[in-house]
Amino acid sequence: MDSVSTYSVASLAWLATQAVPLIIWPSLISTLLQVDGPPPQGPQYGAANASLEQYFARSLGLAQLALGALLLVLSGALPLNSAADAPDTSAPTPSASAAVLVSALYHAATASYAYARYHTTGGQMAYLLGCLGGSVLAVFGLWVLMFAGDGKRRVSRRTGADKSTSGWPFKNVEAEKKRR
Repeated sequence: MDSVSTYSVASLAWLATQAVPLIIWPSLISTLLQVDGPPPQGPQYGAANASLEQYFARSLGLAQLALGALLLVLSGALPLNSAADAPDTSAPTPSASAAVLVSALYHAATASYAYARYHTTGGQMAYLLGCLGGSVLAVFGLWVLMFAGDGKRRVSRRTGADKSTSGWPFKNVEAEKKRR
């Protein structure tokens, strides 16, 4: 399994971990994240508010599952065509970088939001866990974008050097000495 597939599976696992409680028991999440004190009272916080809360929680859970599934498909971790049609199944799809970029930005945004909420609520553990999970996946996505390329290394037959590197901003002094 290559790094793009590993990232997409890890991202799906994190999103599913968040989505399943939202879909199955939507009021649990709001109860866990409620600031200490009695719940607000009044006619505006009645049954309509509870049904609206359930709707938004379940919609968010389904959207997170859809984002994870799209990431799997677009990164090539879940091939949609048969093995006979695909010439090289080990190479990532052309849309893998875009899918990783969008999901890494999503994880970074949710991590920063959870970090801000962690500090404004006085340090609730659920926000800290959300911040840590999102941060790990955002950094992993950034690493995949920067270092996990297509896997094709262009190596010189004569010198054995990697041709995909350049001499900027540092010169390869050892290679220049061997040439002379």
